[in-house]
Formats: sequence, C-alpha cells, structure tokens
Amino acid sequence: MFDSNRRKYPRANYPCQLTMWLADGANETILANTSNIGVGGLAVHLSQWVDPGTKVDLQINFINPSTPFKCKGVVLRSCRDGDKFYNIGIQFDPMDEVKVAFLEGKVSELIKLEQKGKD
Repeated sequence: MFDSNRRKYPRANYPCQLTMWLADGANETILANTSNIGVGGLAVHLSQWVDPGTKVDLQINFINPSTPFKCKGVVLRSCRDGDKFYNIGIQFDPMDEVKVAFLEGKVSELIKLEQKGKD
C-alpha cells in the first residue's frame, strides 16, 4: 500500500478544491483541484507554469469539515503534463501540531474511503 522508500507520508488521491496565492509579488490567485494530498504536501494540475521555489499560501476546501484548511508551502516540482497542463508539487511549510494532526486524520480517512471504493 504505502511505499515508505518513496515518500515520507502516505497520500490520498483526492480532488479537493484549492485556492493558491503566489507570493512572488504578483499575488495571483489560482483556483484548482488537487490530484493527491498528504501531510507533507500535495500535487495539483494547473494550466500554467509555476517556478520551483515559489512560495505559496494555500486554502484547501475539504467537503467535511466545511471550514477551509489554510497553510503555506513552496513549489518543489513543476513539470509538463500533456499539452495544456502542468503537474505542480508543493511541500507544506512546517505546521503546528493541531494542523498536522488534522491532516493526518483527514488523509487517513480519505485513504480508507479510496480503498473501500476499490473493494
């Protein structure tokens, strides 16, 4: 199931709504859906390139709870995904224990739902 040699944290393949603000001076707001999410970061498909190293402010909207989850991160990877899209990998900045515990619980819940759907 989880290959500990590849990732520090498991990830759930879950398309939650994401609002991202680039902190490169442009303060551009980007609306997107994640392709997967874990305690350490997330991947998102965008129609535009974002330079690796770009700092971002994130708001992730899970269905339950309805309160948005807010955090900061940095773009680690940006690569072309087909003709029109880019796969962007974002690492979350260090978070307090409450946020980490929330994400651990949410990702675990999403992985269980994902596994249940495969049964």
